[in-house]
Amino acid sequence: MLEQERTTFDPPFELWREDGVLHLVMAKGARVQVRDMKEFIRLVAALDRSGCSPVLMEYAEQVVVDDSARALLRRICGAQGHPVALFATDPTSRAQAEVFKHVERPAFPFRVFALREEAFRWARERRQLAELVQRS
Repeated sequence: MLEQERTTFDPPFELWREDGVLHLVMAKGARVQVRDMKEFIRLVAALDRSGCSPVLMEYAEQVVVDDSARALLRRICGAQGHPVALFATDPTSRAQAEVFKHVERPAFPFRVFALREEAFRWARERRQLAELVQRS
């Protein structure tokens, strides 16, 4: 029996824009490496020319982000200022996100949520605040 060949690159996420918020949904069991994070950053830049749209990240169960990919995200988002609302579907992922928040101390607004609606509301509020600042 022949084994199926895996593709060279399968992005472990989906990304789209809705109501001024960039939505990033991670696949269950995804392992995010530097190349994946670079693709995510490139797509965010293409979807958000202003560089200030909030990002709603949705982590499914068993998502693993390599340390080097996390460091790249922190550096780029810190420079660009994208607020990040992380919604985690399981307690383990939320706990890991809280550790990231307290240990890495990202330079961008970062909050962890157990409910998608709360995360989306917070992200939209960040968008509204950015629009107010731009008008001033």
